[in-house]
Amino acid sequence: MNRMKKLGIIGAVILFAGLVLVACSETTPTATAVPPTEPPTIPPTLATQLPDLEIGSYSVTYDDCPWGGPGTVSVSVDNFGVGDAGPFEVTINNGTTNLDGLTSLGETTASVPFAAGPVGGINAEVDSAQQVVEVDETNNTYTIMFTPPPPCATPTP
Repeated sequence: MNRMKKLGIIGAVILFAGLVLVACSETTPTATAVPPTEPPTIPPTLATQLPDLEIGSYSVTYDDCPWGGPGTVSVSVDNFGVGDAGPFEVTINNGTTNLDGLTSLGETTASVPFAAGPVGGINAEVDSAQQVVEVDETNNTYTIMFTPPPPCATPTP
């Protein structure tokens, strides 16, 4: 009989412990998973209507001899998107110029002057002030480094 009492008491203790665990788990707040933040995506129908500005090529023109003194750096700007681009800024080698806009599949030239040469590279960014919403913002920069020709020969007296 003693054994039955002990088993009954042990069973009651186990039952009570189980009820306490269940009661505690019901009152314990659980953490709610926060969904990860994702960058907004452009709906496909809107993306097909946006411009996509890129720099296609460059040229360097010197005012004096072929490679010294002041001149102009120019880049061609293309809109490969199907939407027209409104006004935007183009930065070339720390100089800035503003363009009125560019139609879908259009091309234009942006130029900035420089005071002295020779120029050893081009660092350009189309839509540098982030004025135009585009299909692809990652293709707006263009950088090329090159070895400039030697300075112009000084005429001997």
